[in-house]
Amino acid sequence: MKDNQNNRILGSIKASANINSGLKIKELLDEKRLREFHVKTDYLSYDYSKQRITKEILDELLEIPETINLRKSILDISKGEFLNTTENKNVSHMLHRDLSNSQNTRELKEISDQRNKLSNFIETIQGASESYIDTIISISIGGSRLGPELLSEVYGNPYSKIKVYYCSSYDFIELENVMSTQNPARTLVVISSKSFNTPEVMENANKAKDWLESLVGDHCWDQIIGISSNKEAMTEFGIEDANQFEILDSVGGRYSIWSSISLPAIIDMGWDGFEEFLNGAHEADEHFRNTPWGKNIPVLMALFSVWNTNGLGINNLGIFTYDFKIRSLTKYLSQMGMESNGKAFGSDNNKSLFYTSPLIWGGYGPEAQHSVFQWLLQGTDYSSCDFIGVNDDEDGVSNSYQMLLAQITALSIGEENIEFQHKSVIGDNPISLLKLKNLSPRCLGFLIACYEHKVFVESQIYGINPFDQWGVELGKRLTVKSQEEETYMKSFFNKIFSS
Repeated sequence: MKDNQNNRILGSIKASANINSGLKIKELLDEKRLREFHVKTDYLSYDYSKQRITKEILDELLEIPETINLRKSILDISKGEFLNTTENKNVSHMLHRDLSNSQNTRELKEISDQRNKLSNFIETIQGASESYIDTIISISIGGSRLGPELLSEVYGNPYSKIKVYYCSSYDFIELENVMSTQNPARTLVVISSKSFNTPEVMENANKAKDWLESLVGDHCWDQIIGISSNKEAMTEFGIEDANQFEILDSVGGRYSIWSSISLPAIIDMGWDGFEEFLNGAHEADEHFRNTPWGKNIPVLMALFSVWNTNGLGINNLGIFTYDFKIRSLTKYLSQMGMESNGKAFGSDNNKSLFYTSPLIWGGYGPEAQHSVFQWLLQGTDYSSCDFIGVNDDEDGVSNSYQMLLAQITALSIGEENIEFQHKSVIGDNPISLLKLKNLSPRCLGFLIACYEHKVFVESQIYGINPFDQWGVELGKRLTVKSQEEETYMKSFFNKIFSS
């Protein structure tokens, strides 16, 4: 039955794409379209007028949420229901943004308890900073690093008395650079790992522990913090109960930015800032739950992604930010999208009929314009792109935003030069513009939650589980096996090459 449903959706998409294969964005644009193909909220505006669609195509796409019963799926994830079937887990990251939710009272109590513990700890650290702590070393990787590091980059104060450093390199370069310049007696080491057995994290954690222990002795355990869903592993490592912060096992690493995982960043942004960040995400949740499909930003983003990938055959998405403070946002969103939906098989063991997640790439726009934009503008492949800007210049349009608008125009409309073809820019790359009202924690929380919901909607269309990552787990297992048995990988490849 599911296959029949997916066949109908995919068939409709491909039929519309064939009929409209000659669509030119330049020919579609007019004042009415610019006005109507646009959604504005208090925190974020979404302009999709440069998507390669007509009103008729949009109407067809807007039938998909009803076909897949998306309302029920949204209700399920809002309540923290059992959605991660391949790992036998609930999915509860949205519960962190609304403690008034009457569902899952046990998990809500755990979240509330950890939040109170976290708030008190942050207050203690900040209050003691002048006499005790001036350095935080955060040892983490993947979602446990990317989210907090992003928040620190956006909200960190360069003049703060406490400096936060993020380390995860497997060759220890990041960690050794920090340790060589900091005073261990005034350093707090925060080890963040959902499983507390990720090889890269634990190797760095042991090295940092040895550094502290050799210089401050047994007092080092007062300066080591653990954040994990594996309390037993934290205890076995030697971390005291008071220094342990637990995250729910039902929260995946790439969805953990709303939890205690963000402890290092909260030191940068302050507790009030973190609460505003959560409140912004909650506003996005309300928008996602209650807004009609045609004005629902995450739903529209997901539908255009499905259209571009499966209709137009554009299998990559460039995300470009035009504010230096959010320069790391692309890395964060890349992991969110590709680790969630970069899968060929659904949890029913059947291969998805769709092309699932596109390759997600990009970076800080002003830098990208002098590197990868040549390929975007005149290369042989089309790209879909999200441009993210900030409307916080009271005196008019900022230089960065002017650059953003110029690149959107070039990529979507292009420019023909009949006399010198090598100067021509084809255009017709589908573009979305997301403009934040400002870079307040509330606005950023709203934006990130919108992307989370977009990923979820895509997964519901594709029929895959966006909450597991078995490909990543295979790499972890092989790494551990290789460490335990030195000759394992060598013998494995010798077999391949000798056959």
